[in-house]
Amino acid sequence: MRNFEFKENENYFMPVSLLPPGKDGRDALVGAHYNENRRYKVSYRTDRDMVQKLLPPGYIAKDPAIISICFAECRGIDYMAGGGYNLVCVDVDVEFKGKRDYAEGSYALVLWMDKFYPILLGRELLGAAKLMAEVPDAQKLDGEVRFYAAEEGTRLLEGKLWNLKEKTQEEIDAGIKAGEGKSWLGYKHFPAVDLNGADVSYATYLPTENVIKKAWKAEGEFHFIGDIDWKRAPLSWNVANTLSKLSVLEYTGAEAWIESSIYMPNRKLI
Repeated sequence: MRNFEFKENENYFMPVSLLPPGKDGRDALVGAHYNENRRYKVSYRTDRDMVQKLLPPGYIAKDPAIISICFAECRGIDYMAGGGYNLVCVDVDVEFKGKRDYAEGSYALVLWMDKFYPILLGRELLGAAKLMAEVPDAQKLDGEVRFYAAEEGTRLLEGKLWNLKEKTQEEIDAGIKAGEGKSWLGYKHFPAVDLNGADVSYATYLPTENVIKKAWKAEGEFHFIGDIDWKRAPLSWNVANTLSKLSVLEYTGAEAWIESSIYMPNRKLI
């Protein structure tokens, strides 16, 4: 009798003897193609010192400190057999200065998502701070787009955009150029099984290739609910309460866009 054996240089998720290693488009271990993402973003300036206290080692908040709340409806995902999910992401503009590596981009303080499969991949593979939540499709009515995330019916945050005006190709190109050289960034941290320190703890670099099909500039606002008792949201109460303390000094912009994306091979930052 023989036990299950790991093949060298293959990638496995638990249950390791039942989930096949990534080989083709059925598995995000070899890359992930998203046919269409509809994204709505509201950004604001906040207190830089408060943000810095929430960042893991190596990360430095940009000055001014900009937080972006992004709601997305992601559809046509290869590894989900053409399915999709919704998310709300809380990003902060940062730079990473390590012993060897340097990177600029957006660090995700938290991502609330409504499907387990992308949460599993994001946490175990990418080092993305993903949590389970109720994230319904955006409500679109009378020129407004509204969204929220909730846990067990308790709302964690709410946002809306209005006065959407389609961008010209020149405006789209200018936004793409402004984002050149920047990437989405994470931090992969798994505690030791005996709770004595960590088995894994390092920053991650998570590039994507995006093709913007259409985009709009807008006005927008959002707020974290705050003062949530842990009994009403056992997983996310402290996350939402902490983020609610990041004061909105001024809104710096709002926008929406439709894109297709390919998530590229990621890597460890040192």
